[in-house]
Amino acid sequence: MRQLLLTICLSTLLFPSIFLAQTGCPGCAVNVPSSFPADTIYLPDLPDGEKGTMYQEDVSFRLPKTTTPVYAIDSVTPPGLTITKFEILSVDGLPPGLYWQLNQTEFDPATQTDGCIRICGTPLESDSFELTVSLKATVFILSQVSTFPMSLYIAPKTSISEGFSMTNPSGCGSTTVDFVNLIPSNGNEGFTYAWDFGDGTVSPEENPEPHTYTQPGIYEVGYQAIIDTSGYLLESIQVQDIDCTDPPLYGNPDLYLHIKNPQGDIIFSSSPAINSTPLPYTFPVNIPLGPGNYTLLVYDDDAGIKGTDDDCGVLTFNILSDGSLVAGGLTVEMNILHPVDTIRSIDTVIVYPQPSNPTVSAPMGLTACAGAEGPNLISSYGFGNQWLFNGTVIPGATDFLYQAQTAGLYQAQYISSFGCVALSQPVEVIFHALPPAPVWFNYNNSLRMTDTTNLPVQYSLQWYKNGVAIPGETGFWYCSTTSGTYMLVVEDESTGCTSSHSAAVTNNPVYNCLTGLTDLKFQDFLVMPNPSADRIILQFPAPQERGAVIRISDMSGRLMHHEPLKETTDTIELSVADLPKGIYTVEIQSSTFKGVARVVRM
Repeated sequence: MRQLLLTICLSTLLFPSIFLAQTGCPGCAVNVPSSFPADTIYLPDLPDGEKGTMYQEDVSFRLPKTTTPVYAIDSVTPPGLTITKFEILSVDGLPPGLYWQLNQTEFDPATQTDGCIRICGTPLESDSFELTVSLKATVFILSQVSTFPMSLYIAPKTSISEGFSMTNPSGCGSTTVDFVNLIPSNGNEGFTYAWDFGDGTVSPEENPEPHTYTQPGIYEVGYQAIIDTSGYLLESIQVQDIDCTDPPLYGNPDLYLHIKNPQGDIIFSSSPAINSTPLPYTFPVNIPLGPGNYTLLVYDDDAGIKGTDDDCGVLTFNILSDGSLVAGGLTVEMNILHPVDTIRSIDTVIVYPQPSNPTVSAPMGLTACAGAEGPNLISSYGFGNQWLFNGTVIPGATDFLYQAQTAGLYQAQYISSFGCVALSQPVEVIFHALPPAPVWFNYNNSLRMTDTTNLPVQYSLQWYKNGVAIPGETGFWYCSTTSGTYMLVVEDESTGCTSSHSAAVTNNPVYNCLTGLTDLKFQDFLVMPNPSADRIILQFPAPQERGAVIRISDMSGRLMHHEPLKETTDTIELSVADLPKGIYTVEIQSSTFKGVARVVRM
């Protein structure tokens, strides 16, 4: 016996994790409701847990004072007997990774029936577990072992986002998604992966290539990581039959176990022995197993009877020995677990329909004249529009119709309810320049253009009186016969743009511009300098005869100066110093020549 105790102490020092099955969860607190009867069995089920998640729960219980509550559960036990002692022998059936510890193991029902058990650790399997609490009750000098059930549910480890993340999980028309594996193997063995991209494509790669979805739809992406890195765990050993017995009246053998690793070292001991061990009996072990053969030794603690412990059987096992093993008269059930974590994640990729590109129409065309209202642009979509000018968003321009303000490129952008964008082809709006105004002056009721050289290449002219077109009057000159407001309009026929010049004309009855010189054509002559502040020189293309009349009129047609030539000459000098600053018409007329020019008095 001393040798055995020494072995246990050395094993505790060398393998401190060996004895965690009953010593790993200290500190539970007793909390039994005061309303419960004094003579009762109260043993509640444990709260649920989750695989791979830390678990710690305190469960308070109440033991009976008599065998009556026990009889209600175990009909073999006769009711009505006073219990003098209770021993809690074991808690079997815990999932691997969970351990238990009592606040005390022996109770005197006369003075104390309440206790607690703490369950803690990290469960390695998910399932519904039926736990068995073994109690030994003593009535006078007779002992009876009874079992009581407890339930514990360990839920599977679930995840809907733990396994992976995505970049670009949504798009319009198509999207290319990058996947990031959040549970990498880091080069270690024991990891396998399965990807289902939701469109009929799968991959076993740890880090799959970017995946492109080309059709609109909702795609559920499934991810699975199987992590097989925990090795093998000997969770428990159930002794079903043994190769030893105790003398009559001594009850069953008092069993304990030793387990040796392949090197022959003791790595587990269940000592102290279980008094009069009822068979079958489950010993919690919870030790990791590696390669090689291990040895199980079953002993009967006979210290005090024969002085030595009996050998109740020896057998070898390894990581593949899960299940029933027989060696001679020893039969055991090995519960060897190979924990494998499976993590599944689900996420969604959405590809929205790509809308058709809008088209832009302009019922009145895409051109306008400078200074006029721009053309109206209409999008083919009645809503969801945004107009752009030269590629830049026009703030507030979100109607289906937009009136262009300046020349440039315009586009309609459609934004669907899913946020998908479609863009029209650009249309160019052009604002044409106006032709130069057709300025004219009044000379003795004769309304004449001052400059015909700056007319457009293709043009048309039209005279108006008091806003009404004068039929047939489309030339450079018009003879007014009555007073009124006259206007000349020039149209650039290549653009349709027009300009005009108008002025009030007071008819002078002294002159009749329709007779006398209708057969003569206006000819050019030079005025120098022009503009002038005081004097001008008139240079004619040919000498003008004595008596030819020179007239100077303002822009309204008023005669400001006139004089006849005193001699035949092709040059004459005139003073304009007395004229107010402005624009004036200088005209010379003879029987064979008529000419008109414009001069600016500055």
